[in-house]
Amino acid sequence: MLIALVLLAHSWAVHLDSTLSFIGLTAQDITFRNDYTIADPYRFLLVDSLLKNPLYAVDVIKCIDEGFWDKPDCTVLQNLISLYGFQLPIKKTDFKEGIADAHRLIREAFRETPRELHRVFEELILFSPEPTGSIEEEKEGEKQYDSLVQFLKEQGTAIDYERLFDAGVVLLSALTNYSVWTQQLKHEREEIEGVEGDVVYYEKCLFGEIVIGDTGRNAYTKDFTVIIDYGGDDMYQFGAQTGGIHIIIDKAGDDVYRGENYAIACGHFGISILIDEEGNDTYEAQSFSIGCAVFGIGLLLDREGDDRYTGDTFTEGAGGFGIGIIKDEAGQDRYEGALYAQGFGSTYGIGILGDRDGNERYTIAKKYLDEGRYLDHYLSLSQGFAIGFRPDLSAGIGMILDRNGHDSYLADIFAQGSSYWYGIGALVDGDGNDDYVAYQYAQGSGTHITIGLLVDERGDDNYIAKGVSQGCGHDLSFGLLLDNEGDDSYVAFDLSQGAGNANGVGVLIDECGDDSYSVKRTHNTQGYGDFRREYGSIGVLLDLQGKDIYRSGQDNSLWQKGTYGIGVDWYGTDFSP
Repeated sequence: MLIALVLLAHSWAVHLDSTLSFIGLTAQDITFRNDYTIADPYRFLLVDSLLKNPLYAVDVIKCIDEGFWDKPDCTVLQNLISLYGFQLPIKKTDFKEGIADAHRLIREAFRETPRELHRVFEELILFSPEPTGSIEEEKEGEKQYDSLVQFLKEQGTAIDYERLFDAGVVLLSALTNYSVWTQQLKHEREEIEGVEGDVVYYEKCLFGEIVIGDTGRNAYTKDFTVIIDYGGDDMYQFGAQTGGIHIIIDKAGDDVYRGENYAIACGHFGISILIDEEGNDTYEAQSFSIGCAVFGIGLLLDREGDDRYTGDTFTEGAGGFGIGIIKDEAGQDRYEGALYAQGFGSTYGIGILGDRDGNERYTIAKKYLDEGRYLDHYLSLSQGFAIGFRPDLSAGIGMILDRNGHDSYLADIFAQGSSYWYGIGALVDGDGNDDYVAYQYAQGSGTHITIGLLVDERGDDNYIAKGVSQGCGHDLSFGLLLDNEGDDSYVAFDLSQGAGNANGVGVLIDECGDDSYSVKRTHNTQGYGDFRREYGSIGVLLDLQGKDIYRSGQDNSLWQKGTYGIGVDWYGTDFSP
């Protein structure tokens, strides 16, 4: 993927540089030292690059966003694979030959893979590092965690990721020719075990079974390698999708897809692709499901309809050691998850939830209590979020990309363009009047050597959070909230709205509109940089246009908090404070 760094092309970049000059800094001073870097074979090179040049993160995520839409599915996958450093060509192939080639590549990719790898990754994802009681029990828990991380670090490299990703490109290229292949078939109705309803074609190949359903209602209870269904309100009920290839192409109908764990476009030591072209569909599963990847590629592509997605943990566009995607093109959609969901990136993973059109509702249930901090708040770790396994394994890349519609985002702790430990968490919303509600570590927040961004391009938006949010960087991290246009409302309690803490950099930029900035504690919000630890933090609140309301300032004014904390309202064309 060609990522052009064009920072100076942004109008806000010029004003940010001018703002920083008031505290004796320039845009080049927004960077982080690299002498703390821990060697990690799974860290994305992009993460290290952006930690050196954090302001370019806006260009990077916009480039990823633009490469996600209005491109063939194969090209989208190819672009994402390039973030791993692999430049894989798209090879033209027919339908069955492409599946056979992909099947061979997958077998080669996992030839040396230890069986325990799956169990170890699952245990780490579900592992609770919180104290369980006595000091002895706590030490035993830490020892177990360290052992799991070390095994994953050493054995994860046994997979040939280049072959795995090449299989994904080959497979998506082959699927573009499926209609040509089906037109050459002689359709004959027959009864097939695992299918209720009319089947018009069945074939057993070396790579697995292919079944084609008619336009009536069908129920599929067997996990065939390839299912093509011509229409009808269909039911899909599957167990775990493990290894190999799993393809569903459903042409039309209000369909229901149900599974438990490792189901529904779950690339689990293999590749799983689900393409639904029309209808109001329901996707329901438990954990490791619904457009997710665990050492594989999982793609859920829904072209049209008002859809509902319901999962629990590691779901709805989640990737660990692979690429997990939901791409929904149209409709009023509902996304419901509980943990590590809705655009989540674990180690060496890319997880993207992309929704193009419609008024969407993204909800993270209050299910997993954040016992280490609160008795009444819950971990979300979702909605454009990335986290690794500290200290040895870096995070991946987790993103929500929403193009149009009046959307609502509801979460609790760690969400909405946030990340933790050498990763990138981002939420990009294009058009619409949107509501963002979270409690802590959210809405453009970076925590512990990482990058977190929330970019909203247009609309009258509402941002509500308690703290460490709304453009906050904590502990050698960069957090940015950028709102390009609209009359917006920002509400927070503390350490938010352009706040840097413990060697972090936090920036809130609002380019246009009549805005309101409300906080409870004024001493560490709205342009605040503390001087904890080695060399201090940077916090900037920058508003370019409109008639605005603040707790700390007013239109056409400048205020400073700490050595490197500043807020500036540039009202009109006179940029002198």
